Amino acid sequence: MGEWHPERKALENFLGGRLAEPDSRALERHLFTCAPCEERLLSLLPAAPEERGGGYGELIRDLLEEVRPEMGDRKALLAQERREAQALWQLLLKLSPAERLRRAADEARFHTWGLFELLIEESRHPAEIEPLRAEEQLRLALALTDHLSPVRYGQGSVEAAKSRTWAYLGNTLRLLSDFRQSEQAFQMAELYLSQSWHDPLDEALILDLKGSLRRAQRRFDESVSLLDDAIGLYREVNEPHLQGRATMTKGLVLQYNNDFPGATACFRTSLFLLDGAQEPRLVVASQFNLISCLFDSGRIAEAAGLIPEARHLMEQTGTRSDLLHLRWLEADVAAALGHSAEAEEAFLEVKEALSEARLAFDAALVSLGLAALYAREGRTAEVKPLAEEIIPIFQSCEVPQEALAALIVFQNAAEREQLTLGLVEEVTAFLEKARSNPGLRFGSE
Repeated sequence: MGEWHPERKALENFLGGRLAEPDSRALERHLFTCAPCEERLLSLLPAAPEERGGGYGELIRDLLEEVRPEMGDRKALLAQERREAQALWQLLLKLSPAERLRRAADEARFHTWGLFELLIEESRHPAEIEPLRAEEQLRLALALTDHLSPVRYGQGSVEAAKSRTWAYLGNTLRLLSDFRQSEQAFQMAELYLSQSWHDPLDEALILDLKGSLRRAQRRFDESVSLLDDAIGLYREVNEPHLQGRATMTKGLVLQYNNDFPGATACFRTSLFLLDGAQEPRLVVASQFNLISCLFDSGRIAEAAGLIPEARHLMEQTGTRSDLLHLRWLEADVAAALGHSAEAEEAFLEVKEALSEARLAFDAALVSLGLAALYAREGRTAEVKPLAEEIIPIFQSCEVPQEALAALIVFQNAAEREQLTLGLVEEVTAFLEKARSNPGLRFGSE
């Protein structure tokens, strides 16, 4: 996350007592740890009248000194804690989860803001790939916040830490499709935000991540509204990278809601705003989303033209999962362009990898893509083995019964060699919706 610095007008309003209390507290908190901004504030003070003795500058310095931590300059303290955090985390990683929680609670050396920050950052990267691991780390971070000192880190700091942790936990629970607990986590994040030093970035974070929850719940209008508010806050505090990330998320919402022109514009804007040095994989994700959106909107040739560049980026900074999903999209594009042999090869490659990983939904969707290819070419007999392979994978995983029922309909039609392209497309559309809506009934939409 980039560092926010107040504009001159905000400093002038602070000195004049014209800032609202939450904004004033956020600016005060920033001044505690940013010496250059403190000097900028002091430079705006008028010359002090003689009766004031040391003048306004001294009064402001005294005010700032009153809230500095007893251990010295807070910025230096935080820098030291951040240097030590990795070693502390490595000590905890050697322990069982239960022992990790106990030691982190009992031993004062673990009660640092630097370790808290590291736990939050470490939880973000595996969240989409290993959400259970991310949840465990966030619950450890949440337990750690009970032992952070408000005297040491400033008024509202502990509440800010709790707010941030609950927000990330809410997002992780969304990834685990536990929408009820995710909703509760965001409520906790908002509660602690109201009690915190009210950093605008913390407020934007909650809006941003809650927008993703609303997207998963298919409450698209609410999602866009939340994300627009987050984008506005990121713009106000001059955070282009975070603005780009929220804009990319908004693009996904619009794409899911079939607003392809709006989504395409968002993805292009996000690519302009995102900082590849800060989060290179996010640039890869936005490029992939743009290609996917172009494909969904029927701009197949344009999507195909961007795939080589996306592959080059993914080979540098992406994961195996990223490359696999690009290969899947490449199969869809090839099938749409009528390149049957190329599409079949890609579909089979991706299906095998996803089946081995026991990713039931994705494996089923790839199989359905291959079935659609066969149906277009009248190769209905070749669909039978696909249905026979995917049903056992689905049965061995925790998936909604209605999703399994839809695949059984697909399997029965394949067995009778009566499969039509229309049925394949119907089952595919249902599975894509059922992934985020387990209560959906097949044939209800």
